[in-house]
Amino acid sequence: MTYATGAYLAVIVSSLVLIAGTVAVRRAAPRDRRADAPTHDVFELAFLAGGPGRVVDTAISVMHEDGRLAVGGPGVVTVRQHTSRHPVETAVLNAVDGTPGGELSALRGTAMRSPAVQRIGDRLAARGLIRHPRRGRGWRALAGFQIAGCVALLFFAFVQTFAETPDDDGRGVRFFVAIVPGLVAGIAVAAVCKSALGRRVTGAGTSALKAARAANGTRSVAGSLPAIGTAVALGGAALIADEALREQLAEAQRAMATASGSSSAIGSSDGGSCGGGLPGDASGASWCGSSDGGSSSGCGSSSCGGGSSCGGGSSCGGGSSCGGGGGGCGSS
Repeated sequence: MTYATGAYLAVIVSSLVLIAGTVAVRRAAPRDRRADAPTHDVFELAFLAGGPGRVVDTAISVMHEDGRLAVGGPGVVTVRQHTSRHPVETAVLNAVDGTPGGELSALRGTAMRSPAVQRIGDRLAARGLIRHPRRGRGWRALAGFQIAGCVALLFFAFVQTFAETPDDDGRGVRFFVAIVPGLVAGIAVAAVCKSALGRRVTGAGTSALKAARAANGTRSVAGSLPAIGTAVALGGAALIADEALREQLAEAQRAMATASGSSSAIGSSDGGSCGGGLPGDASGASWCGSSDGGSSSGCGSSSCGGGSSCGGGSSCGGGSSCGGGGGGCGSS
């Protein structure tokens, strides 16, 4: 067996296994058969559309609109009324209290990691509307390994074409030409599978989002608190009518995206888009970051669904939970 033949066989076998694993993860039945049940909770819709960051942005926009929070430049949040109507709002208030100076990007990351926000992802996963970040983690690692392996083999084959002597009679060039198509195909298959595994919103979740958007639309609104909350949940912070708040949230999302990119460069997990793992979370699970998704956001980017989710988009938050617009969890 020649070296090229062995490489082709390895890529084919790895690709077939990867495709089978990806299909199995994408088609896995939800643990709870209520997957088709619609969701009317604004924070569940926010999580589906943009991950943890979108949830926090929705809460901040509503609390700012009714006067419980004040957001001023440069990204400083102060509490005017210490009252909440939902655990997520309580998490935001606690984040403000625990953030020196009330820096928006810092408290946003803290609130994204809070149990109140993270439990929304757990509930949606239990109902089959999104996939848990742990699902498919091994297959994503295999996809990354296949991409790295194919790139390394391409580099090796390229070097061989320059290392040959006149007596080699062009064998290096022929080897390179022969092996390139298989390795490029292997990279493409792994990239597609990795992308598919990173999309966390299921078909049922996508249907729920479509139904919510059809019923409510996604346009900039002002006035009605429920309408404002729903608009931000489905469309992101870009739909906030208050220009100052919109700009401050966008800046916070960019700051978190930059911090997430820096942490990724030094090897932290994609949960870093929320600023780190979950404090005290024994399972180590975090819906922050995209696999995307998540998106912001998550992220789910990633990191979930439609907008941004990882805070920076995913998993995973707001105009990003992965940042701003992008999605942390990805639609199916």
